[in-house]
Amino acid sequence: MQRKRPSRTPRRNTGSTRRSGRSGRPAWLKAFFATLLLLCIAAGAWWYFQGRPSTAPDDTKLQHIDTVREKGNDADYTDAATEIQDAVTAWLKVQDADVTEIDTQKREEPRRSTGGKILWTTKQLEVTPKEAFSRESLEKELAKSQGKAVLYQVTGKTLDGQAVTEYDIALFDMLDKEQVYLVTVRLYVTAPGAAPSLAQKIKKAVGKVSGQSPPAEEKKEGNASTAPAEVKGRLAIVIDDCGSNMSVLQDLNNIPVPLTYAVMPYKSHTADSANSGYGAGRQIFVHMPMQPQGTASSEAVYIGTDMSDSKIKATANEILDQVPHAIGMNNHQGSLATSDQRVMSDIMQVMRSRGLAYLDSRTISSSVGEQTARSNGVETSRNNLFIDNDASVEAVKSRLRQAARIAQSNGSAIVIGHCRANTAQAISEMVDELHNEGIDLVFATSLME
Repeated sequence: MQRKRPSRTPRRNTGSTRRSGRSGRPAWLKAFFATLLLLCIAAGAWWYFQGRPSTAPDDTKLQHIDTVREKGNDADYTDAATEIQDAVTAWLKVQDADVTEIDTQKREEPRRSTGGKILWTTKQLEVTPKEAFSRESLEKELAKSQGKAVLYQVTGKTLDGQAVTEYDIALFDMLDKEQVYLVTVRLYVTAPGAAPSLAQKIKKAVGKVSGQSPPAEEKKEGNASTAPAEVKGRLAIVIDDCGSNMSVLQDLNNIPVPLTYAVMPYKSHTADSANSGYGAGRQIFVHMPMQPQGTASSEAVYIGTDMSDSKIKATANEILDQVPHAIGMNNHQGSLATSDQRVMSDIMQVMRSRGLAYLDSRTISSSVGEQTARSNGVETSRNNLFIDNDASVEAVKSRLRQAARIAQSNGSAIVIGHCRANTAQAISEMVDELHNEGIDLVFATSLME
């Protein structure tokens, strides 16, 4: 007889006896600890990202650069310049670079449309990067300004046997219908890990903004450039044919007097020459190719007498657009074109519409350029003398002495030389002599009406 197995009644689960896993902890306790852990993680994350100092640059400084402040006839960019300087300095420190301020200098240049001034500041910084400095990273950072802060110029230097790269950062704006580039930050970047003493050597070597006089203690006896104690005449020197030879241009940049550069379009260093000269405090003109008489033009693009009025104006605008920072132009060759009233009238309409000055190079005595400019309301004057038809240093010096006599006799004179090594040497060696003769060297537009 088989025995009947007793049936097992399932045990009923109750809340007081329910277990979770092998730990034997109630489920509600496990959930409590999990929630507590999440709260701790969240608090730690908040402290990490909010409680500690931020390592990201304040991009809003570049995104919201101040516009120009009108102060009477003056255009004041000081606040905008400061914002760019602060933003660039903050970005450099985020890159773990050692940054040493050399100086901050007030800058100004004439504002032609109002007779006032354009005001801003330039800060110079010595930068020793932690790793190799990246131009691309700098340009990417500046791009956040939407074109207001731009990398204007990059040049290499050697100081005490060590390489130093100069990065010029400019504020860009359209003022009075003209492009304005104002160098607000000048970085002197060394190799990573450069000796700290190099910063002091950089400060001594470049502790001034190009185009301004060096501090008194930097001047050497016999080489000092000083303005004349008594002005007996004013002289403007224009340098034609800039745009090809950067070595000679740098020599000209180093001469501590105002010079006006006439830059050729469509050359290998057209923009470089204009940018370099502007950065050195020079006035920039366009050296506009125009048709000569009795021979073919040396340039592929030029203003010709067989052009229609519309073609003359279109070509003039095309050529003017080639040269940044230009505030005027003078003719390259052009003995035939400048003698043609129709041609010059068309050109002066373009000049007037763009607010540019015109200097008649006077390559021929029958030129009608100056009078046509004047009748069209274009600021103008004429060349009084070519100083380097004979290119020897002594011949150029002799011509500069002749220019001084013209300036003393007439009160002022404008002369033209060319971007040549001998011309640069002669001008450099004549500065003190000219000043001693009472000749005040000025920009070309200072002698225009």
